[in-house]
Amino acid sequence: MTLLHIGWDFLKRKKGAFGAIIALQTLQVLLSLIMPAINARIIDDGILPENVPLIWRLGGVMLGIAILQILAMVGAIYLGAKTAMELGRELRARTFRQVQSFSATDQHKFGAPTLITRTTNDVTQVQMVILLTFTVMIMAPLMGFGGVFMAIQQNARLSLLLIVVVPLLGALIFFVIRALAPRYQIQQKRIDRINTLLREQLTGIRVIRAFVRQDTEREKFDKANKNLRDIWLQIGFLWAFMMPAANLIIGIASAAVVWFAGHLIEAGDMQVGALTAYITYLMMIMMAVMMSGMMVMMFPRGDVSAKRLQEIHDVDPSVKAPASPKSLPSGPITFELDGACLQYPGAEEPVLSDINMTFTPGKVTALIGSTGSGKSSIIRLLPRIIDATGGEVRGGGIPVTELAPKELRSRMALVPQTAFLFSGTIASNVAGSPSSEAAADPERVKRALEAAQAWEFVDKLEKGIDAEVESGGKNFSGGQRQRITIARAIYRCLPDESGVRQADLLIFDDSFSALDFITDARLRAGLRSFVGDIAVFIVAQRISTIREADEIHVLDAGHVVGRGRHEDLMETCETYQEIVSSQLSAQEAR
Repeated sequence: MTLLHIGWDFLKRKKGAFGAIIALQTLQVLLSLIMPAINARIIDDGILPENVPLIWRLGGVMLGIAILQILAMVGAIYLGAKTAMELGRELRARTFRQVQSFSATDQHKFGAPTLITRTTNDVTQVQMVILLTFTVMIMAPLMGFGGVFMAIQQNARLSLLLIVVVPLLGALIFFVIRALAPRYQIQQKRIDRINTLLREQLTGIRVIRAFVRQDTEREKFDKANKNLRDIWLQIGFLWAFMMPAANLIIGIASAAVVWFAGHLIEAGDMQVGALTAYITYLMMIMMAVMMSGMMVMMFPRGDVSAKRLQEIHDVDPSVKAPASPKSLPSGPITFELDGACLQYPGAEEPVLSDINMTFTPGKVTALIGSTGSGKSSIIRLLPRIIDATGGEVRGGGIPVTELAPKELRSRMALVPQTAFLFSGTIASNVAGSPSSEAAADPERVKRALEAAQAWEFVDKLEKGIDAEVESGGKNFSGGQRQRITIARAIYRCLPDESGVRQADLLIFDDSFSALDFITDARLRAGLRSFVGDIAVFIVAQRISTIREADEIHVLDAGHVVGRGRHEDLMETCETYQEIVSSQLSAQEAR
């Protein structure tokens, strides 16, 4: 069982807490088993013969036992909850770290919605089962076996009823478990579906409204919601059926006990106090069976969730650090694509073939091509978001597969195609720190904003660089988000207090599309004065953005079909000429 494997791996490192929980639960059960016997003595030896001193003495003993029982119960629940929460924290952290190590291909195998569900809902299910194990599963068998032993002590003949009652309860629980297990699997998949649709609709809400697809999307969500409701109703029906059925069995058993015990008392073979104690022990036994059944019914869902988590943990990331990674030389360094090829798993044709590009310090290299030509795939190769399936990618003359991905990526600054800001402040977003206070160099933040042509609007804000940023930057316009995102990358290219630049390659992935032509031109004109002699790589759709580059590469269907400056390509590359003619007049293209 995957759940047992995950739980045991964790509990082996929590032997002290686990042992304390078992000790406290055992003490609690022993004390609860003693109470009915003492109560029986109070009735038989105290109340019936009117022995008041004995009643007071045994009552005081019961009070002391009750206090100890409460303390043991509180201690066991506290330690159990604390340990279960620690397991949940560890599972979430482990799952998150594993997902962070995934390449784009690894992430595509699962998809974002199910990764979110597994990191949240599935971890919670495993955590809940572990908590119930500490609070219920340890106590239930002790109470069950102890109750049987104490019941036999009260009256062995009456205990023959247990031979009938306990198997009946067991059969009921077994039936419900068999019906629940497959439904829990279906339930988790349908939760994934709900998350998928919700994420799609929230992300594409503007498209939905623009194309008046509200009714269609509503129908899709209603169908998925109805399917989830149906499986929940089936699970709820099984739970609802089990409880009254179990209570019916327990009620009949209690009535039978009173019936047969009445005859035994009449015959003088049993005392009234022993009957009350026996009924209490019978309730304990039934409660133990019910708690075990509840635990066993929760176990299938926890095991389904554990298997879903284990699927993530078992993935061997396709992009990982070598056993003995090499170190990059001090910057600035040169990055190269040498005959690089890329073919995605399951694809019939490669998306990139024989790509040769060199990103030299102090040089602006540009890439242009039609949509779907493979531009973004080249950007994924450089920081090892995905590995080349042919050829080689090098940084500082060292193949990137021989470098630790963390070090490689730390030497690059990327402006993604889609601008995204994190909740916090402008300073924390630009500096890449969790809070503005951690941004040790506000002057550097300001310079990055100036380089990105963002200081003009940031300076007008009441709090300046400490102005609040909502998740995703929703309180800023598209152009403002884009400029702050650009400033975040430029920040890493600026020298720190010791004069060292963190990044050696600045990559713009079609990052100027949200900017007007004037802002675009100003940004590129002043960029070199800020970033110094590091290499700059611009991927763009607009000719005006890349025409001044030192070297332009023209990409078509995964192949480089042209290479050179703007003037050279206008003479030699037909594909480039077509792109230029679609955007500029003949006079502007000169």
